[in-house]
Amino acid sequence: MEKENGTITGLGGLELFWQAWLPEYLRAVVLLIHGFGEHSGRYGNVVESLVPEGIGIYALDHQGHGRSQGLQGHVDSFHDYVIDVHSFFTQVVLPAAGNLPVFVLGHSMGSIIAMNYVTEYSEGLKGYILSGTGAASPISGGKVLQGITAFLSRMAPRARIKFPLPPEFISRDPEVVAAYKADELVHSKISFRLAQGMNAALTTGAKAIAGLDLPVLIQCGSEDESFAGKQELFDSLQNKDKTLKIYQGYKHEVYNELQADRQRALADLAAWLNQQINK
Repeated sequence: MEKENGTITGLGGLELFWQAWLPEYLRAVVLLIHGFGEHSGRYGNVVESLVPEGIGIYALDHQGHGRSQGLQGHVDSFHDYVIDVHSFFTQVVLPAAGNLPVFVLGHSMGSIIAMNYVTEYSEGLKGYILSGTGAASPISGGKVLQGITAFLSRMAPRARIKFPLPPEFISRDPEVVAAYKADELVHSKISFRLAQGMNAALTTGAKAIAGLDLPVLIQCGSEDESFAGKQELFDSLQNKDKTLKIYQGYKHEVYNELQADRQRALADLAAWLNQQINK
């Protein structure tokens, strides 16, 4: 396995860190979009599962995340993430992939970015995967709370609060939770602007992919507290090539669950990708 890393210049002149894991013989490429508060380095299980299959992985740390510049947990517009991802795609991923199949994998907040990305830039993509996702987010609250968040997003956009879910929501594996807590590149700060923008982008993104004719795999845990409407999201998709995997007992990060359980989710991911590559 070969590892690469570098930086690109994102919106606002921010330096954004990226890294890649590549096999000796490259068959396909996955553009991985990580979630809120984390970074591209937390996907070792995905790397170890896919790279031996000849699938390279490219991942960008969003602004305000990981090793990238920017205020932690804040973005001026949620769509800035989409633009940064596309800059990464055109400058780094596409030149490396050439004519090989390219897939997008978005987890959690990254799944929201992915929804909006694939509907805007579907040309050249072979398919996409949404992990830890759904049609709605229970933590966004009802209309009153959403209204307050929208107001504060305008009045104090960069003001930040603590993310409302504890680290234990990610996995049943205590080692995964402990590593998450100890990771200096992980944070739990979220600005009112990002909170409001994320909720709005989920609504628009879920509606947008409903009419998208692009193969999709959705992988979720039945006990994931951060998203609701997993089945509803899947049922809304009009394309025929769609697959839903809801894993009973799993929490938010299906690739980081208990050892035997994570292998099932990773095997499903690899099998789906290989099926799409061979079509």
